[in-house]
Amino acid sequence: MRVNKDHSSPVERLHAGRSRRIAALAVVLGLAACSESTPPIGTVGHVRGFAGLVAADEPRAAVVARDVLSAGGNAADAATALYYTLAVTLPSTASLGGGGSCIVHDAEKKTTEILEFPALPSTEAGQVTTAVPANPRGFYALHAKFGLMRFESLLAEPERLARLGTPVSRALASDLARVVPLLSRDPAARAIFFRPDGGILREGDILRQPELAAIIANLRRNTGDFYLGLMARDLVKSVTNAGGTLNLSDLRDFRPAWRDSLKIRVGNEIAHFAPPPSVGSTMTAELIGMVWPRWSNASEDERPHLLAEAQARAFADRPRWMQRNGWTTEAPGVLIAPEKLERLMADYTPDRHRSVSGASASPPDANASTSFAVLDGTGSAVVCGVGTGGVFGPGVVAPGTGIVLAAAPGPGAPPSVTTVMVVNPHTKRVHFAGASSGGATAPAALAETMLAALAGDQALAEAVARPRVVHLGTPDAAFVETGSYRLDPASLNRRGHQTGPVAMPSRVEALRCRDGMLQTPECEAATDPRGFGLATSVGKD
Repeated sequence: MRVNKDHSSPVERLHAGRSRRIAALAVVLGLAACSESTPPIGTVGHVRGFAGLVAADEPRAAVVARDVLSAGGNAADAATALYYTLAVTLPSTASLGGGGSCIVHDAEKKTTEILEFPALPSTEAGQVTTAVPANPRGFYALHAKFGLMRFESLLAEPERLARLGTPVSRALASDLARVVPLLSRDPAARAIFFRPDGGILREGDILRQPELAAIIANLRRNTGDFYLGLMARDLVKSVTNAGGTLNLSDLRDFRPAWRDSLKIRVGNEIAHFAPPPSVGSTMTAELIGMVWPRWSNASEDERPHLLAEAQARAFADRPRWMQRNGWTTEAPGVLIAPEKLERLMADYTPDRHRSVSGASASPPDANASTSFAVLDGTGSAVVCGVGTGGVFGPGVVAPGTGIVLAAAPGPGAPPSVTTVMVVNPHTKRVHFAGASSGGATAPAALAETMLAALAGDQALAEAVARPRVVHLGTPDAAFVETGSYRLDPASLNRRGHQTGPVAMPSRVEALRCRDGMLQTPECEAATDPRGFGLATSVGKD
């Protein structure tokens, strides 16, 4: 027989039981409230603490990437969503018809790799020489290797923006205003980018692209079909009808490639650059290798001269190693070997300009690209540049697809992608990631930003806004920035430089985490104030 040893009265036992039930209910409700206060993964706001950084040339794309990070996606997820949004909001330089490259750092695997997917010329002949679309397969490869979220979920917002419409940003409006005669010649382009009254779309006008939305919807379901299936056949037919160049073999045979980076030591860190055919990145590596050892000891008065002299030597050296398609037969390490770079700077003098020998005509680098950088809360990062070989490429849209075709790279006009990522070799943490656009002016812009931020420890926004100087070797002149970020040429003139003012087309997007710390204010993002982009920190510490 069981004996009840509770000597309290029935009323006391009733109150005690009620109190226990109320306490238990409060715990359950508290847990439920906590659960409800944290949105599930895949929902904006899921990540409570620091979720990362984003910087891009177009604001809407940066916002989409920010939301992916906030929802629990990683850097590869955010970069994929960011690119596909750019394909909708900035097709002038980020069309599905173009190509590019990315530097990818994986915090878990502690690896830093280069993903190359250049827009190559078609093997087909036609009225307009167009490139093989490379971006869809490139970003699919990025996500397949490093992504966490479902690929189709990342393309949902870009598809929605294309289908329902999105306001034309200042960045796109600026590009549209530059190519009115070019786009007006193509019926498919006129149908998308012109107003009913015949004028070009302006900032704030709604850009609707239902045909592009249908393509993105198909890519969500099966990217392979774009290169091998029915969609590939339809695309070839559409490009051919538009006078462009493309065949099924071009699409079938295109493969993105994972490659090792070019490496330059900068203090205690290693700077990773994309190798050829990413000529802009290779040039930036040369500049950093030549200038970094001298930057800290150079006065502010000397630094424009130092940058100009290094650029002139790098551009004079470029024809020696670069083939007409941007590739090289030299081993990548030879291009940036310390002894080679020191030899190029052997005759440098801090107080006098020296003309370089061997410089050829100014390079005709494609001046139509866009770049972005993403860092997630775990320390993984992606920095990319993509381009179309010209603003809106040859000005042709493949009818029925909404895809702006990219111009095939011409001889001597290599891809204009310029990217860098700086990683500590011991902690494997990212300290800096940056990319720049602007053709031949891009390497100097990215190098100067990196030098000011890392060697000079300037705030990143100040580093990106520094006045710029460009020296292309030929003509033997230093071009100094004019406008809101004017560089006074006096220090260059005193050293014997011929100078001229120029509005710099270069645009830099950059991220920095001091000592690799994943928190604010140590982590900062900056967009170039010369452009119309957006940089943002995601979440709170």
